[in-house]
Amino acid sequence: MAGEERGPARLALPSLPGAPRERLHLLPCAVRHDGAAAVRRYFAPAIRRPGEPDAEASVSFRGRSLKGKEVLVPEGYVGLVLEEDDAALQERQVRVKSTFESLTVWNLEQAPNSSDEILMSLQWPKIAEGVRILSIKGQGSSGWACPLGSVPSILVLFL
Repeated sequence: MAGEERGPARLALPSLPGAPRERLHLLPCAVRHDGAAAVRRYFAPAIRRPGEPDAEASVSFRGRSLKGKEVLVPEGYVGLVLEEDDAALQERQVRVKSTFESLTVWNLEQAPNSSDEILMSLQWPKIAEGVRILSIKGQGSSGWACPLGSVPSILVLFL
């Protein structure tokens, strides 16, 4: 029903071990299609890279020049591509469709850099590992630092 709130989604963990590993490309466009597509047949980019490592990549997509950069998932993490089932709004479940260790991020005018949102979001695991909670015990009492518990080793990108 329109206006009905969606409940929380549950992750179907049994779908993780058999999930295939994929190559991901994050394009600077919106595709107005919701359904199956023969992506492997029609999107096989001929990526041009200069000789040096970490060089910016370039490709043409629908006649537009794109600049790209391969970005690694932070060490100790795995990227997941999730697919939601068609169950009722209150019984939502997502399963792991595939996993990834890196993705290529593409921009129109210039290669992705540290000010791009996706690259900034991938810094979060490093930040989270260094976060400490400061608890003030009372007047005149010194605070103490308590490290947060272990950070889950799954990275989910909502694209």
